[in-house]
Amino acid sequence: MEATEIAHHLAASGLRLCGIEEPGTHLPVWGAWVATGCRPDEGRRDVVVTKDDPDFPDSANSAWFRLAEDEGLLDENGEFLLAVPGGPGNKASRMQWARVSLMDGWDIFGSRSDADSEFFGPEGFPEFAMLSTDGTLVLRSTTWGDGTIGLLVLPDPRRMETISRYVERRSANPTSPPHERTEGMNWLSSPA
Repeated sequence: MEATEIAHHLAASGLRLCGIEEPGTHLPVWGAWVATGCRPDEGRRDVVVTKDDPDFPDSANSAWFRLAEDEGLLDENGEFLLAVPGGPGNKASRMQWARVSLMDGWDIFGSRSDADSEFFGPEGFPEFAMLSTDGTLVLRSTTWGDGTIGLLVLPDPRRMETISRYVERRSANPTSPPHERTEGMNWLSSPA
C-alpha cells in the first residue's frame, strides 16, 4: 500500500501520517502483536471496554487516550507508531510502522469504511498494534472471545521475555521470511 493511500485511510479516523519508518529500526510489528501473550507480572496493564456500552466508541476512545497519555505512547510532538499494511514480504506478513499523530476530531473506535479495517480491525472488533517512537511502550487492542475489547500496554518490550524469545525464535527460524529474520536480528542486536 502506498503512503498516499495509507494517509487517506488514516485521515478517516483522524490520524495524520507523518512518515513510514524504515524496517528494522524498531521492534518488528509481528513482535508487538505478541504483547497479548505477556503477563501482568511482566508489566502488562489492561483496560476493558464492553461493546454493549451505549457510548462504546466514546468510552473506547477515552480509555485509549488515557492509556496513551498516561503511559507515554505519545512523544513530545504527539506522535506514535501504528502498524499499517505494506512493507516487504507476502501479504500475510506485510505490516510496517507508520509514524502518526492525532488530528482534531480523531475517532479510532468509531465508524469507518471497510478499507480502514486494515488499520484498526472491523468496526466493533478492534485489532491494532501501536508503539512509542522510542520503542519503550507497546499499546495493543484486541477483541476477546466474550466480545469485550481489551486495551493493553506493555512497557519496555525489549525486557519482556515473552516478546524477546519470540523474536529470537522467529529470527533464527530458516523458514521465516528473510526480511523478518533481518528485522528481528536488527532489533535484538540494537542498543537498548
